[in-house]
Amino acid sequence: MSNKAVANRYAVALFELAEEKGQTDVFERELELVQEVFETTPQLETVLAQPGLAADKKQALLRDAFQAHLSPAVMNTINLLMERGRYSEIVGLAGEYKQLNDDKKGIAEATVFSVKALSDSEKNQIAAVFAPKAGKRELRVVNVVDSALIGGLKVRVGDRVFDGSIQGQLKRLEKQLVAGQ
Repeated sequence: MSNKAVANRYAVALFELAEEKGQTDVFERELELVQEVFETTPQLETVLAQPGLAADKKQALLRDAFQAHLSPAVMNTINLLMERGRYSEIVGLAGEYKQLNDDKKGIAEATVFSVKALSDSEKNQIAAVFAPKAGKRELRVVNVVDSALIGGLKVRVGDRVFDGSIQGQLKRLEKQLVAGQ
């Protein structure tokens, strides 16, 4: 089973429990904390990957680090991953859980490629225009500056791409010209 599938399976189980308890956002914040610790402390994963370190010591390390900050359900999920030797799925679990929670709320992330950095006002306008097109209530806009676009915007929401860039228009024109020969 792929890493993403494993992380998703645990995320779905935890999300269902969170929904029952009415704590989906609380669990998300807790998992974001765990993800942040793993991402800012690469040594942690190195230690957890050590085959010479006993599994119970690895669990104790994480328990000591997180127990005061996590609900029992989130801590138990992390412990379960550790027991099964799937420490590398902890960060993936956080991402998958966030995706589930966002889907439930009708929120998606939009990557907007532009020639120059966008202002907050421009990001808000783009979110307002593209959220309904993507079938979402709200979009979180992440701006990526790409000078190859020449001008205009390219917006990616999930697997959908809205290409209004000059580069995209030129490519479409080229295809039409080649097809018309």
